[in-house]
Amino acid sequence: MQNVLFIILVLASPLLANDEVFEAYQLSQPINFDGWVQDDEWGDIPVLSLEMQLPNMGDTPSQLSEVRVAYDDQFVYLSGRLYDNDVETMMANTKKRDAISGSTQFFGMILDSYNDNENALAFFTTPTGIRWDGAISRDAIGGNPLNISWNAFWDVKVQRNDEGWFTEIRVPFTSLGFEDVNGDVTMGFITFRYIPRTNEVDMYPLIPPDFGEFSAWRPSMAQDILFRGVQRKRPFYITPYVLSGFSSVNDLNEGGNAYVSDNEFIRQIGGDIKFGLSKGWTLDLSVNTDFAQVEADDQQVNLTRFSLFFPEKRLFFQERSGVFNFSFGRRDQLFYSRRIGINDGEIQRIIGGARVVGRSGDWDIGLISMQTAKDGELRGENLSVLRLKRDIINERSDLGMLLTHRTDFEGNYNFNYGIDAVIEVFDEHQLSVKYAQTFDSEIENKIFDPSSSKYWLSFSTQRRRGFSHGTSISRSGINHIPGMGFQQRDNYTRFGNRTAYNWFQEGDSKIFFHGAQSGGSIHWSNTTGRIESLGWRVGWEMALKDGWRFEARLRPSIENLVEPFELSDDVTIPIGDYNFTYYEAEVSSPMTKSLTWMGEVKYGPFYDGHRSGLSFTPTFNVSPSVELSGTYEYNRASFDDRDEVLNFHLIRLKSLFMFNTQLSLATLVQYNNQSKTFLGNVRLRYNPSEGNDLFVVYNDDLNSDRFRESPVLPTTNQRSIQVKYSYTFRL
Repeated sequence: MQNVLFIILVLASPLLANDEVFEAYQLSQPINFDGWVQDDEWGDIPVLSLEMQLPNMGDTPSQLSEVRVAYDDQFVYLSGRLYDNDVETMMANTKKRDAISGSTQFFGMILDSYNDNENALAFFTTPTGIRWDGAISRDAIGGNPLNISWNAFWDVKVQRNDEGWFTEIRVPFTSLGFEDVNGDVTMGFITFRYIPRTNEVDMYPLIPPDFGEFSAWRPSMAQDILFRGVQRKRPFYITPYVLSGFSSVNDLNEGGNAYVSDNEFIRQIGGDIKFGLSKGWTLDLSVNTDFAQVEADDQQVNLTRFSLFFPEKRLFFQERSGVFNFSFGRRDQLFYSRRIGINDGEIQRIIGGARVVGRSGDWDIGLISMQTAKDGELRGENLSVLRLKRDIINERSDLGMLLTHRTDFEGNYNFNYGIDAVIEVFDEHQLSVKYAQTFDSEIENKIFDPSSSKYWLSFSTQRRRGFSHGTSISRSGINHIPGMGFQQRDNYTRFGNRTAYNWFQEGDSKIFFHGAQSGGSIHWSNTTGRIESLGWRVGWEMALKDGWRFEARLRPSIENLVEPFELSDDVTIPIGDYNFTYYEAEVSSPMTKSLTWMGEVKYGPFYDGHRSGLSFTPTFNVSPSVELSGTYEYNRASFDDRDEVLNFHLIRLKSLFMFNTQLSLATLVQYNNQSKTFLGNVRLRYNPSEGNDLFVVYNDDLNSDRFRESPVLPTTNQRSIQVKYSYTFRL
């Protein structure tokens, strides 16, 4: 490992030069914070020149935008006079917190508050005056780099008239982690305006759309902005909560001949504390941690042999969550925060814990330690993780270490350590090296034992325009068991590759980009040396400037089963070697309309049978107060030689009623014919101000066919209604 890191350092490029720093305007008196952007308050502040990024980079924006940034000793301010020559078609389709979409005009800013060129915070609003914030990680590269579950304290005011809309945004410095040097603070800054009807992004600074759909969000491409005379004030927030409700669970009795109800009245109190320890460091404490208000997961169809990955939505784990990232590809994680308080899909009560995150100089540091309670057969455990990461060589390269430890203090433990390095060898070309090892109470191994180790080595480009590529190799031992992580398989050696070439069309062309792509991976068994599986794709993708997207792919596959693969209770694929190729096609309509949709079809051989599938996901913004959406997914797998057929239907219906920007009602109903259950989730939220929240949450799990088993199933497997109120005291 040391030799590999030495080679990386030798190959790495010299320090990248910083952009010229832009000094923000310091206010001498408070702004009348009402959204109107008055000349007597903002007139002396320079206007930022927004340039068109999409659909034609460098063109003159279709609408006039006057954008200014300023600050005082408490807040960063952003103002926008966002003129529109056709206010009747100015789209503003939501009033819900954190609910902007491609069909809604929005405007705001991104602040890389530590100026680390990797993590940043986003603050946006719409003509309806909602607050939308999110955390950006991994320099907005890779799958889902934007975390909208993160929330902060900040304010926005919006006004509208026949000229357009006008807004003032203010973000407290206490909501931004940063480091000052004698009162001077340098942050990365991006601001942009999105206009749906022309599928247009106007921004400052101008960032080329060469890096995919998150090009405009990349912290490494931000403009450096200087705030003078700013001293970090330590945030001190206390958020107690009270929770009350009722739950009912139906289980088989001891004799196994009838179902009985276990009813419980819920009465619970707890709370969180957030405290600024020092410059750039924040401590979060939690007692009797509860996540009753978190929205339910969307069900997924799984026709593979491996576990599904679900994203983390719980707020306690969100702040600078990117610091804890230690991934082996898209899914496998050495630390996966959903291991805390969720055990085999069941909620396990968290007694409490602590979380510390911060940055000092070139170092990022994160620490989490949580204690779960004993619950029936589930043991109470302590789960802890420590992350250290340091910038090296240049501003887009780092070296780090991650430790995880899980124990019940009764002799059972799981410990993992990992070392990783990401080096930008030259412009937009990254070399990544990762190594991790498990020590477990049920396994005997030694340091650097290959059977309990996992490594990853990759070299890739990070752009979409022109030629791009990525090559990776990895290996996981049979005893590598990340007790606080996520991995889909073990005991394998893997080779992966992706290659693409995309052409971007300028001028009057209706095409935004189009190109060919090829990629996939091969897994070999470490025990036998035989191929376990091969999944590849060869395809063509095209995006139009008005928002339409098309993609078609061939999916050659090899699956060598050493044990039967059970697709359902009625369908099992036997042991054997299978070679097949199926076809996929996807279409999505412009997200700039009130009615949008995405569709996908799959067709072709599947193991020793045949598969066909389709999915359709429409979203209809009826008005700024009502949004309706749904998903229908159908998969059919037929195996004529065995006279076996799988028909899988998944239906998801969502509705969102937004009475104003403070009060909303969301419903989610899901059905799949394999489990023959309806899952329902209803969430009423009243949020008059940040930190003041009332939730009423109803959950139900209904059997659609009670007579499919004996004894007869109950009407509901489990049902609950909970009322939770929390209030944050800012001291």
